[in-house]
Amino acid sequence: MGSLAKRVTTALVAIPVLLFLIFWEVTLPFKLVVVGGLVLGLLEYLQLAYEDQIKPQRSEGIISLAIILLPYLDPTNFAWSPAASILVVLFFLNLSFLGSQRTIKRMIVTVSVTFFGLAYFGFFGSYFFRLRELPNGAWVLLWLFIATWAYDTGGYFVGGLWGKHKLAPQVSPKKSWEGCFGGAGLTFVGLFLLWKYFPVYSQMFTLIDVTALALLLSFFGQVGDLVESIIKRSLSAKDSGSLIPGHGGIFDRIDSLLFNAPVLFFYLTHIKHLQF
Repeated sequence: MGSLAKRVTTALVAIPVLLFLIFWEVTLPFKLVVVGGLVLGLLEYLQLAYEDQIKPQRSEGIISLAIILLPYLDPTNFAWSPAASILVVLFFLNLSFLGSQRTIKRMIVTVSVTFFGLAYFGFFGSYFFRLRELPNGAWVLLWLFIATWAYDTGGYFVGGLWGKHKLAPQVSPKKSWEGCFGGAGLTFVGLFLLWKYFPVYSQMFTLIDVTALALLLSFFGQVGDLVESIIKRSLSAKDSGSLIPGHGGIFDRIDSLLFNAPVLFFYLTHIKHLQF
């Protein structure tokens, strides 16, 4: 089976399951799947670092990620401050220094790499839960996923067919400006169709919002993809893993979502003034 066939087959299986979990009134299964995905993404990242001769704090990293994410499993804990998580995790990682057998000279690198992964998958990832707890949270998450998937799909096909002008050749040689414009165009089309045919979105957004969010989510989704490429190249890796057939690893699939989730959350809460 070719790469494209694997991508399509995986999507046809995974997307309906994900959508079912998003819209299920019992939110705990969705949240547990998100936690599992973020844990796997962190493990992939830490494994890349380990293979590049950096010895990150894997056990401490998973415990720290649990400290950050587990409060979000209970909606009554949404007052939990990210700043509190940062303090607790920093205290924990620093205390782990004392019992570590690692070379002291490399300790700051070890902790820096570990904490960066926690910020990436923990603090960015927490916005999946925050979006689900907003009014019409399931529909908000659908908006996020459609925007991100549309950009990836448009960029993949338009870039593959007509991509000539490289976007960031040193970071991601296959990315092109044509792919960016194709991705942004399909993102707008996807969001416009949602807005046009699903009343929940026409009540929530204006056409200006649709246009603004298409541009914002296209831009930050692409930034998320490029940042992940920089991380992988700095750790001498091509893919984060091979867990998902045709798509690479978990990190490869959620890189854009991790950037888009907080962007959408702050747009909704600070510009549209939605509240928990």
